[in-house]
Amino acid sequence: MSTLKPKSLMDEDEMREAKVPTPKTIEELIEYISSLVDRPHDYGTSVYAMSQSAVAAFNFVANKLSVSGFQASCADLDILRHTRGLEVGRVLDFSKLLYPQYKHDFESLNWDNLINDNKAWLKERATKLLKDSTSAAPDVIAHWEKLAR
Repeated sequence: MSTLKPKSLMDEDEMREAKVPTPKTIEELIEYISSLVDRPHDYGTSVYAMSQSAVAAFNFVANKLSVSGFQASCADLDILRHTRGLEVGRVLDFSKLLYPQYKHDFESLNWDNLINDNKAWLKERATKLLKDSTSAAPDVIAHWEKLAR
């Protein structure tokens, strides 16, 4: 169980980067959440105590129910509906701007403007993908090359 406990005094940056476990038992979940809550906090670390507690509970329930990826993504969106009061709309993953096949996800927005507004991040990511990827589709590679310029 102790492997689920985060370091008690991680700072905000360390907490942001910490991997959230999938507790196997309710006791492990309680221990993990307690370790997050029962430590000194500042304005920033309290954010990650909340989000990591929620993710650990999400992971625990998803594991117990053996849910599919689709079920998990529906649950993610339902969490946003409850916590953000979303009634109409959608969540956009701008990393999809790296893949031309997702252009339709942004049809109500201007694809070219989004590319331009995010060009520094897209250039950096596309350059890395061109270097590291071994099996991308030709259209995707052409898109990455355009973004990397």
